[in-house]
Amino acid sequence: MKKLLLVFALVVMASIANAQLFVAGSLGAYYSDGNTSYKSPFHTTEYNPVESGFAVTPAVGYMIPGKSYGIGLSLGYAYTSVKDNDSYIPENGDVIVYPYEKTYSNTYDISPFFRYAYAKFEKITLYVDAKLPICISNERTKIGDEIRPEYDANTLAIGFRLVPGLTYKFNNHILFTTEIGLLSINYLHTKTTKFNDVVERSNDFKLGANTRTIASFGFVYLF
Repeated sequence: MKKLLLVFALVVMASIANAQLFVAGSLGAYYSDGNTSYKSPFHTTEYNPVESGFAVTPAVGYMIPGKSYGIGLSLGYAYTSVKDNDSYIPENGDVIVYPYEKTYSNTYDISPFFRYAYAKFEKITLYVDAKLPICISNERTKIGDEIRPEYDANTLAIGFRLVPGLTYKFNNHILFTTEIGLLSINYLHTKTTKFNDVVERSNDFKLGANTRTIASFGFVYLF
């Protein structure tokens, strides 16, 4: 029995020693400038909010040498903000001022993933990640300078994603990577708890990523 345990331990240690451990990370951001149109100085006719956000996602995992697959785990944080300008609406000869409204959210997620590299060239490798994200998000709203708890929302989301991507080999240790989000497949089940414990549930299936993302950078460091 001891010999069997020793052999098993040696096999596990050899597998770990041959595994290609990597750490990775990505940074994404977007910004959409808002604008307001006025029919007269105190008569707002149209306005679009200012939207912005960023996400940071470190990850760790390993690829099996001689194989085209590996596993990993990523942790993420994202911040989003939507802000309206003040608006002016004439009513009964008076001008009613509606102060700006800002909605912002903080999202934390953990996502185990399975990576499969399906095509390799001299410096470029094409891969696809199968991810199982678990996200917790809280949303807050300010009207003017006042926080309005009646608009609060806390969300728990669990889903599944297939995301293709590619890596570019800079040297034997450093790879640059990017996800091709426009070709991704996404499913997400969400449970949102609002003011007075009102609960809403939804199931979303979507092809493609958020097209507002204008910048995405990633890297992989192989040990």
